[in-house]
Amino acid sequence: MITTKNLVIKPYKLEDSECFFKSITDNSEYLYDYFANMIKINDSLESTKKYLEQKDLEWQESKSYACGIFLKESNEFIGHISVREIDWRIPKGELAYFIFKKHNGNNYASEALNAFKNWCFANKKFNRLFMKIAEENTASIKVAERSGFVYEGLLKKDYRRGEKDLTDMKIYGYTEDLELERTTSKNADFSNLIVKLDENLASRNGEMQEYFNQFNKVDAIKHVVIAYVNGNAVGCGAIKQFDRESAEVKRMFVLEEYRGRGIAHKILNELEKWASELEYVSTVLETSNVQVEAVALYAKSDYVIIENYGQYAGIESSICFKKELEKHKN
Repeated sequence: MITTKNLVIKPYKLEDSECFFKSITDNSEYLYDYFANMIKINDSLESTKKYLEQKDLEWQESKSYACGIFLKESNEFIGHISVREIDWRIPKGELAYFIFKKHNGNNYASEALNAFKNWCFANKKFNRLFMKIAEENTASIKVAERSGFVYEGLLKKDYRRGEKDLTDMKIYGYTEDLELERTTSKNADFSNLIVKLDENLASRNGEMQEYFNQFNKVDAIKHVVIAYVNGNAVGCGAIKQFDRESAEVKRMFVLEEYRGRGIAHKILNELEKWASELEYVSTVLETSNVQVEAVALYAKSDYVIIENYGQYAGIESSICFKKELEKHKN
């Protein structure tokens, strides 16, 4: 299940059959041009039950992932989104969606598309998604472009709209290109990211965060790594001197919607490489026991737990780590 500000996006269940059938029937004229086949195979409640059973089977077999889009507050069914034609060798798949007409104009399409796209990349490890959009469907083209999809080409006479003539289809694709930039704490993207980091930490650590804040000043930090996905700053980390032989890893953070892609691991690797180039022989760091994702990351990255150092001595919620660095060459 995927939850956003306004929506819940979740796999269909058999008990959704009646709602699905009624909604498709009530919106059949609106959907007909681009979802004629869906209307055809859901021409009765019984056929809808079979359709949703088939979608569940395809999900279990990783052949396609189809979800209903529901309003969070009312649980009203307002649309559909799916990825199909999956080629796991890449992996890639074709994404399609619709929002029922009465809910157009609320940006629900963009909200659902962004969330589902991120789920595909983070949870199913896709490397590419693509959409086929009719040349005249300007509203869907705008949604795709706002969600980071890029125009890739035109397929001539590739789709028949309902019973009408063949129409040209535009291909829009989405891939993620990750770049790591070495910078300083004066970088504006870093400043914006750590504001969100501190908000996240406050929600997890509660009153203890006031104590930790005094040790998270960044003014003097000269070594910062920022991760960019398609030009957008999505994560960061930093190092500062701990002692003559060790650098301390600080301010590790990745935006929630980009987690699960290995970005934090790549940031950490770059920081370790930089520390080695600066002639440090080890790195140390502190995290909280409520930061379960961070604890797992450091354990998987060959960090070992050490006695809590300095300001963290005696803090039961703190876990301190250390790693001996391999020598990196330029």
